[in-house]
Amino acid sequence: MEKIKTGVPGLDEMLYGGIIKGRPYLVAGGPGTGKTTLCVQFLMEGLKNNEKALYLSLEEQADELKEDMALFGWNLDKIRVIDTSQDLSTGVWSLRTVGLISKPEFNLKNLVNVIKEKIEDYGPQRVIIDSLTSVKMLYDDRMTARKEILGFMNVLSRLGCTTILTSESSGPDTLMEEFLACGVIKLFVIEEKGERLNALLIQKMRGSKFDNHIRPVKITDKGMIVYATESVFK
Repeated sequence: MEKIKTGVPGLDEMLYGGIIKGRPYLVAGGPGTGKTTLCVQFLMEGLKNNEKALYLSLEEQADELKEDMALFGWNLDKIRVIDTSQDLSTGVWSLRTVGLISKPEFNLKNLVNVIKEKIEDYGPQRVIIDSLTSVKMLYDDRMTARKEILGFMNVLSRLGCTTILTSESSGPDTLMEEFLACGVIKLFVIEEKGERLNALLIQKMRGSKFDNHIRPVKITDKGMIVYATESVFK
């Protein structure tokens, strides 16, 4: 099975070379843990190898994302970004993408259709969906959500791209997507002696060996670094 690098120093060492190509993965964590940074770093690594990249942002607007990532020196002009917008008169959220005259209503069926259309037209090898939490909010009951999200992940796998989906928490609310994803990476902020320490744990990775220790993380002006030989706990 072919592996591809995440582009995050230290993380690829923990993954024994990277993640298996063509599968859906989950990155879960609370606010400020570095989910978006890790995801964009993953796409930037693909650009180095002349791979096409697609970023579907269901919460942050494309212009804001580009401004935020410019702080790391990353130019996202070569990444196709789809975001969402809200009609203030109706309160309805819609997918916003270049080339569509009418905006499809934001639901899972239309989300899958837009992703399939973009992948078929553009042919990206790497895809980010940020975040799965927004998709789950479309459903009133967990069973329906689980069924639809499983189908969604199967579609992503059939399309042949390597996908990272994010989730806004790392607690019980993520159990569904953690079970369905082929691999799970959790990001934390740990309080120790009045200081905040970022950390990372690979919870599972189907079909591949991985380091299962919690490792410290630093977000620098060049992106995320994982200290793969250091321990969070002394």
